[in-house]
Amino acid sequence: MSLESLLYDSSRMVIEIAANSIEEHPEQLNAMFELCFKPYPISMRAARVVKLYCVKHPDTILPFLKILTDELLKTKVDGVKRSFLKIMIEVVDVKNIHNAGLVLNKCLDWLLSDKETIAVRAYSIDLLIKFAKEEPDLKNELILVFESIPIEEYPSLKVRCKKGLKLMRN
Repeated sequence: MSLESLLYDSSRMVIEIAANSIEEHPEQLNAMFELCFKPYPISMRAARVVKLYCVKHPDTILPFLKILTDELLKTKVDGVKRSFLKIMIEVVDVKNIHNAGLVLNKCLDWLLSDKETIAVRAYSIDLLIKFAKEEPDLKNELILVFESIPIEEYPSLKVRCKKGLKLMRN
């Protein structure tokens, strides 16, 4: 059975089955990453599998960091953005992020864009906070950004920004 045929829907159960398949055959992780470059919905489903697998096995992402970053910077698929941002937030040391400056700028773009989904904007905040923890010089700039973005109508973004402001001011 091909990996793509495993991804017949977006349910949590299907994603877990596919991730378990990768656990049984870790050499297939590369092929699952390649599915992340396909059109929606396969790309989104594959990215969820990669995220689930990498959260369980954090060391496996290291050889794929360049691929992860490059695809995050160019994808238009919301589900791929969410999953790859989540991997960077939960698994990756920001010092290891390939083209970290471009990723940081992309997160700022997404955060400030009304066209982005709330989830992508929220995960962008989380990753920006992670960058600021590692690079204290970013704190003042991010404090200004977090204080100035109009997010009153989005409680989840407001809470994240307040949390970020608190962390950066300490």
